[in-house]
Amino acid sequence: MSSDSVTTVDLAGTWTLRGWRQNDWLLGLTPERAKVSTADVGPVPASVPGSVRGALVSAGISPSPYRGTNSRASEWIENRHWTFERALPGATLKEGLSGADARVVLEVDMLDGEGLVLVGETVIGEFADAFVRQRFDLTDALSHDDDRLAIVFTRVPDALGQNGWTSRIRDWKPRFSFGWDWTPRIVQIGVAEGIRLHVGPDWRLDDAIVTTSVAPSNKGTVLVDLTRCTLPDDATVEISVIDGAGGTVASESSGAERRHEMSVAYPRLWHVRPAGTQAQYTVRIDIRAGQHAEATTRQVGFRSLEWRANPGAAPDASPWLCVVNGREIFLAGVNWVPTRPDHADEDDTEVRARVKRYRDLGFNLIRVWGGARAERPAFYQECDRLGLLVWQDLPLSSSGLDNEPPSDTLILDEFRRIVVDYVTTLGHHPSLALWCGGNELTHVTAPAVPGAPLSISHPTLAAAGAVCAELAPYSRYVPTSPSGPRFEAAAHEFGNGLHHDVHGPWEFDGTETDWEAYWAADDALFRSEVGVAGASGADLLAQHDLLPAHADDAQLRALWTHSSGWWLRGFDARDRSVPVQSWLEESAARQARMLRTAFEHAVARFPATGGFMLWMGHDTFPCAVSLAILDFWGRPKQAASALAAVLDGLVETTSDR
Repeated sequence: MSSDSVTTVDLAGTWTLRGWRQNDWLLGLTPERAKVSTADVGPVPASVPGSVRGALVSAGISPSPYRGTNSRASEWIENRHWTFERALPGATLKEGLSGADARVVLEVDMLDGEGLVLVGETVIGEFADAFVRQRFDLTDALSHDDDRLAIVFTRVPDALGQNGWTSRIRDWKPRFSFGWDWTPRIVQIGVAEGIRLHVGPDWRLDDAIVTTSVAPSNKGTVLVDLTRCTLPDDATVEISVIDGAGGTVASESSGAERRHEMSVAYPRLWHVRPAGTQAQYTVRIDIRAGQHAEATTRQVGFRSLEWRANPGAAPDASPWLCVVNGREIFLAGVNWVPTRPDHADEDDTEVRARVKRYRDLGFNLIRVWGGARAERPAFYQECDRLGLLVWQDLPLSSSGLDNEPPSDTLILDEFRRIVVDYVTTLGHHPSLALWCGGNELTHVTAPAVPGAPLSISHPTLAAAGAVCAELAPYSRYVPTSPSGPRFEAAAHEFGNGLHHDVHGPWEFDGTETDWEAYWAADDALFRSEVGVAGASGADLLAQHDLLPAHADDAQLRALWTHSSGWWLRGFDARDRSVPVQSWLEESAARQARMLRTAFEHAVARFPATGGFMLWMGHDTFPCAVSLAILDFWGRPKQAASALAAVLDGLVETTSDR
């Protein structure tokens, strides 16, 4: 490696994990180190990226949290400090630092927890935000001989679960794993995404923002914004747009300019769920200064996307009719959550397969829900490849006891930073159709009662909207979902123009005839969450110790409440003469019938209604009963198969008005 080159050293692989009673590892950096020469847990090998729990389960120290109520047996993990350690490649770094201005910078895409980074006994920096990429300059602490890198997780925040106070949120970490109505508390700690060393001049090309658009004349535009990149003043910039066959269709060279707008005549278009091969392009950015050079790329697509007013909508209603490349499209969607609470242990193959499953069922929109995280790159790449649109929530969510986020200066500054990072890393994807400030953010009218959805006038949501307007000028932003003026659609208010983007229902106490009548009278412009509870299969429950032989109703009720307590009303009310396995089958069948009824009415109303999204797509835990249409193994429930029959003709459910 020559001194004028820039290189990336991938640090993914096997690290060493140790668990410490609080601060014992820190005492080990003092003259009292002999007192804590041995960690409380480990050492054990740990995959990075990966979670603490995943490593402990693999080592036989902790039980799998996905069996019975075993997740309770691993909650102790939250009450230790954890160190991930590995040796640094000294010779490689020494060679890379031979240039006068070279640096070694640790780059981590997601550190899920709060803690510190050390080289040897030198503290390099701290981290406390899982939603932004982290960078640490290691250069001055390196000896280039036997340096060891340590990532230390020291704190898991409290009160991030479903029932709390959004107004009190001060910590930035995925909330769902603290316990939601579809998963018990399984709080992840770990390195959840890519980790690497950037060796060479300290340039920051990964902060380039690339967006595309296409005009009705089929003129494509590429915007490249380098203003947030760290580049030398004398750098020259060359930008190339390359088609799928490797041919350059546009290029531009410049010196000091940091914003670039390029035209591409008659680009091949990216479509929603096309029959043929998807059209994608590569934007390559090359930077040169003296003898130094570095490059980065973004995969993009050209498509027009607008939102039109629904026919018959009230004059003041937001537009919820999606138009892609001039065609009005019914949006059939699912709400997406990570496939497991310890999402650091997912692999790209698993995520891609789940996206493909939804495409194969016929869906064309996935909402990445705000109580979790932005998904890993493979998710968006697969949506781009398969022609699925993405509704991207920012990481805010309701909390049951109140649902309005704080808006002090510190929160505003941090949330802006998060939004910038989201747009920077995701904004180039042609699949990304909509930015949303967060999930179910409302004015509180009474405890545990959803009030009116917040508007863009809320300072935190306005700040997010301003960032999106600046950095993602071709994308839509809505402050929250539902966006109001009503949270849910009440039958007695149908016909009054009050139901724009609404959530619910998720439960229904009436008959299926009543359910049919509700949907026949529906007037909502968009349904971004609708659910019906349905049971998982007996085989899945048995394999996860959730259907023990000879268990009575009380024992099953107690066992299933661990993950499914909100959705056991049907089990409680069933005819006790009906065997449990028969009830499981009928629960799944009822979910299928009721969701199909609702979905068919929504499709029939198109374009007066722009779309219908299920809460939720898949289980993240082996729930006995849930609102998901795919079970924990990713298998379609009866509801998924029933909806696939309706979705089979959805490509033709468009309008060219």
